[in-house]
Amino acid sequence: MTDVDRDEQIRRRAYWIWEEEGCPAGEDLRHWSMAEAEFEASKKGSSGDAATTEVPTVEISTGDEPARKKIKSTEGP
Repeated sequence: MTDVDRDEQIRRRAYWIWEEEGCPAGEDLRHWSMAEAEFEASKKGSSGDAATTEVPTVEISTGDEPARKKIKSTEGP
């Protein structure tokens, strides 16, 4: 498989993930990383070594919750 074929498969999967999540803006790198991890895992699984295939841990943000920031406590007004 050429690098072009690999990238095309990852691109198509990343696009599918993006659509499944409701087409959120600014998540392209995360979608690509998820698709790439799935692709690499499937390659390891197809080599007959499925017992050692690791499932990637991915944090998914829907954007529904605001970012949490620690605010320094101050005294007085």
